[in-house]
Amino acid sequence: VGGTETLLNELNRLFAVEQFIFSSTMLVHTPVGVGKEISESSSVAPSWPYPQSKIDAEQVIRANRRATPIVNLRISGVYDDYCHSIPLAQHIARIYEKQLSSMLFPGDAGHGQAFLHIEDLVDAVVLLVEKRSALPSDLTLLLGEDEPLSYKMLQARIGELLHNKPWPTFRIPKFVAKTGAFVLGRIPVVREPFIKPWMIDYADEHYDLDISRSEKFLQWKPKRTLLESLPKMIAALKNNPAKWYSDHKIEKPPFRGLEPESALEENSYKAAALVIIFLGIWLISNPFTLGTSSAFEFWSDLGTAILITTIALLSLAPTLRWLRWVNCIPACWLMASPLIFWTSSSAIYSNNTFFGGLILLASAYTPSKPFTSDKSDGIPAGWSYNPSTWGQRLPIISLAFIGFLLARYLAAFQLGHIPRVWDPFFGTGTETILKSDISKAFPVSDAGLGALSYYLDMISAAIGDRNRWRTMPWMVILFGLFIIPTGAVSIVLVMLQPIGVGAWCSICLLASFIMLMMVPPAIDEVAASVQFLRQSKRTGISFWHTFWFGGEAIVTQDPILPRYPVRKSFPWHLVFGAILGAWLLFTPWLFDVKGIASSNLYISGALVCTFAVIAFSPVARIVRLLNVLVGAWLCLSPWLLGNMSLMYQWNSVLTGIVLIGLSLPRGKINQHFGTLDRWVFWPPGRLIKDP
Repeated sequence: VGGTETLLNELNRLFAVEQFIFSSTMLVHTPVGVGKEISESSSVAPSWPYPQSKIDAEQVIRANRRATPIVNLRISGVYDDYCHSIPLAQHIARIYEKQLSSMLFPGDAGHGQAFLHIEDLVDAVVLLVEKRSALPSDLTLLLGEDEPLSYKMLQARIGELLHNKPWPTFRIPKFVAKTGAFVLGRIPVVREPFIKPWMIDYADEHYDLDISRSEKFLQWKPKRTLLESLPKMIAALKNNPAKWYSDHKIEKPPFRGLEPESALEENSYKAAALVIIFLGIWLISNPFTLGTSSAFEFWSDLGTAILITTIALLSLAPTLRWLRWVNCIPACWLMASPLIFWTSSSAIYSNNTFFGGLILLASAYTPSKPFTSDKSDGIPAGWSYNPSTWGQRLPIISLAFIGFLLARYLAAFQLGHIPRVWDPFFGTGTETILKSDISKAFPVSDAGLGALSYYLDMISAAIGDRNRWRTMPWMVILFGLFIIPTGAVSIVLVMLQPIGVGAWCSICLLASFIMLMMVPPAIDEVAASVQFLRQSKRTGISFWHTFWFGGEAIVTQDPILPRYPVRKSFPWHLVFGAILGAWLLFTPWLFDVKGIASSNLYISGALVCTFAVIAFSPVARIVRLLNVLVGAWLCLSPWLLGNMSLMYQWNSVLTGIVLIGLSLPRGKINQHFGTLDRWVFWPPGRLIKDP
């Protein structure tokens, strides 16, 4: 307002001004009802700061114009063929992203506002200048299309152009809309919404303009309409969504990409939701048909099943598809609840575990969607193979399934579903361990926890496509956390069997060995994801955005490696090192070694097995050097611990020497791992040449 006054005064002081044109807004007028029109003589009652500033500026112009002819153009919402209208662009983006808010409207959807194409506005200004000598000295004109689109018509048409179907509109109370806008504006993980609570009060406003005065003085009428321009706006958006969003200063959605989903993707999501609904209905019947051991268990299973089914039904709506991830929480609870309640029903345990896993898998299901810029067959930069292929993951899934069956068998004994457990080598040793104080220290069945862990390993290995090392880093890291730490924990449990309980469990040993064998094939995928996250961060991309939502393959300056069939050489020297570790574990049992000597062998043997098996993975080959330290300890321990038999001394020293000899060589490695090569091929020396 002050700037307009200053400009006008300085112009009048320095020049003979023939015409002063001010761009005001139609919003200075009081809105009218449907069927009524606003003219230049209609009442003026601006209800918020923007139109109030325009009225104030109009008054300043009249008070300071002197003899200068003035024109106040009260213009409707301006747009062009690319859009360039803030409210229109936001409206289109909400429907493009299928946001829930795009279907909700806190007012009369039959109301609407006039718009004006920028070329028609230019035409009007040109006519004003050309006809300036024939115009009144104080002229106010309304400019806009004389037939405004209602919100409902605009909504439906945008939906047709974007998604080939009219977009629905559901009216909601204003207080609900204000509450939603307030809450969304304070959630840190989502974008700040364009709709603010104060805007809700103006949702009912209707602006239908009478432009007869403009026709009279300028012989002007709009030649273009918003309805005709919408297809051009939508085409520009579809042609390059990223550029369209950037040009309109709209932040990209945090939980999805900008590329539209194909019909196959849409149907895949719906199929996954329908599968969950079917499983949920099945689970609702379980408490009534299978029985439960307590009222808590009954209501827990029933409530969880109803919650899962309800969430799946809601996720059928495209705008609520994100709810499918929420179903992962009750699915995990469903699998864990039989252990927490110590269920006496083997049927409930089996059903909850099996169906909970299926629901978890279907909830996290994401159709494959290739990145157009990826020309490397999913191979990370500098690598010679893809660590996320099904060939890499199927062995893990198979091992996890076997481990799950073994652990579930042991859990059935702990939960009282079977009276005894079979052990092919150690007689009652398995039952002794399962009933030991160590097992009882857990609030739930420790074997059941192991079974759940294996089940989660299977599911986390099955989620995602062959590019998941970069499209789903969070899942790969979670997968690694499920497998790698639990592999280390399983070895601790192996140590505790003879040291803490004084017994062996052959099924426990086999399950622990399986868990350990899952670690090497999992390490390289985790390493690829960590490397990708670091590379993305170095290029300026947010670490957390890449972690949660993935990204394009990184193009680095690494030399292009020749594509050859990957022939993975097997590290037989490390296999023999693991066998030596097993020998140490069973030496006290075979030769009746007691006391601190036996504990030393148990701990050393478990560590040797762990380090050797982890080093099977070329990415983690450097871990083998830890067995050099264990070997050195085995050579020294007979004299440091004291009071050891001659047989023990020779066994320990010879085993240590052989272990050192087996652990020093790196072995032949035929692959490359990008920036990780310097660790894979350490200690430094001549790198293994490509075959």
